[in-house]
Amino acid sequence: MIARIFRKGRRSLSFSKDLPEDERSQLLIELVACAKRRGGTVRNARRAQALTELFKKLSPQGRQVFVNLLQNLNGEECFMAGDQYAEIEEAELFGGSDSKLAIVDLFETPRRRVLKQLASAGFDDEMLLVIKALSNSEMENDIDEILAGNS
Repeated sequence: MIARIFRKGRRSLSFSKDLPEDERSQLLIELVACAKRRGGTVRNARRAQALTELFKKLSPQGRQVFVNLLQNLNGEECFMAGDQYAEIEEAELFGGSDSKLAIVDLFETPRRRVLKQLASAGFDDEMLLVIKALSNSEMENDIDEILAGNS
């Protein structure tokens, strides 16, 4: 039954192999949605799977663009402290399981959250090492910690 749920609404992302300038904002939207767990658990799992499949199909230039967007995710203005406070307040008032994740998310950067979701959606250690090779030192540290957790 679980396999059928995930197969039923399999999501794919339609991007060019090189991720030209006009497609980058849409990819950033998908990465932010993944980091914020938008749409619930199943939808976000499908999104992470689609991002994983997309990365595998990209050219070397497209992979570098993907990695650049991912490593800059922590600096995006959509992750401001005020927004996080509002999510915590919502979790306290309404207590839904998804909103309770907002409290946990405060202790993890958006970039690391997306990397973990990609790893659970099919990014094997080899793919994480490909991303690490294209990354800055901060993201390399995130990947090292994720790989250490996988061991």
